[in-house]
Amino acid sequence: MRIFIAVVLAIFLAFVVLPAKAVSKLVTAGGTVTEIVFALGAGEQVVATDQSSTFPEATQSLPSVGYYRDMAAEGILSTGLDTLLVLEGGGRSEALKQVEAAGVKVIRYSKPNTIQGLLNLVSSIGKDIGKDSEAKALIQTIQSTLPEAALNTTSRALFLLSAGDRGLIAAGSETVPQLLFDYVGVKNVASHAGFKTVGLESLAVSQPDILIAPAHSVAGIGGPKAFCKQPALALLEAAKRCRLLVMDSLLALGMTPRVASAIKQLDSFIKENP
Repeated sequence: MRIFIAVVLAIFLAFVVLPAKAVSKLVTAGGTVTEIVFALGAGEQVVATDQSSTFPEATQSLPSVGYYRDMAAEGILSTGLDTLLVLEGGGRSEALKQVEAAGVKVIRYSKPNTIQGLLNLVSSIGKDIGKDSEAKALIQTIQSTLPEAALNTTSRALFLLSAGDRGLIAAGSETVPQLLFDYVGVKNVASHAGFKTVGLESLAVSQPDILIAPAHSVAGIGGPKAFCKQPALALLEAAKRCRLLVMDSLLALGMTPRVASAIKQLDSFIKENP
C-alpha cells in the first residue's frame, strides 16, 4: 500500500507546476549600478531609479526616488520595492535604516574607479539578483572590448567637474577620468587625488592642451562656447580655442560597462586635436 501511495504521489508531483518564485522589485540608486542591472537583463525588475541613472534610455520612463545621495525613505518605500541596490555614498544612513526596518533588503556596493573594481561590481550584482551567468558573460565582453593602454604622449589634459565663480574643480588621480587618461596616454595636469579645487595660476603654467567636462556641467553654463568663455578659464589657451570635449556625465564619471566607449571617445578627440 505504501509503495502504491508513493508511486501515485510521484506521478502527481511530476505533472504539478509549482508557482514560480516572485520576481524581486528592484530600486537602483547610482548610475553605475543601474546600468549594470540593465546590462544583465534585469531591467524589467527595476521599478524606480535615482536621478544619476540616465542610461539606458529605458530608465527615463521610470519613477525617480531623487538624487541618490539624498534619497528619502518615504519616496523609496512608495515604489513597493523588495530590494534596494545602492552605490557607495547613496542615501543618508537614517533613511536607509528606515527602509531596512520596513523589511526591504538593502545591498550596498563600493564605488569602482578601476577596471578590476568594475568587474568585481558586475560579479557581485549578478550574484545578488540571480544573474550570475549573465554577469560572467558581461565581464568577458568588457574585457574583450578594452583597448591596450597607449604609450605616454606629450598631450596634457584637464577634466573639469565644474567651473565658475567659485573656482575650478578638477579630477586628479584615483578617479575615472584619470583611468581614461592612462588608457589614451595623456598627462593629467591636476596632480592631486580625487576631485579638488585647482588654482588658475598653476593651470596657466601647466597649460592643458585639451579640456574635458561632463555634459551636465556644460549644459548648466549654457553650452560649450559659454563654458569656454568663463572668466575662470581666461588664462588657458585650450579654453580660448575651446578645445573642449563634452562627455556624457555617467560615461565620464562612473565606471560603467561602457568604459571602452569612453576611452575610444577621448582617444578620438585627442587625435583630432593634436
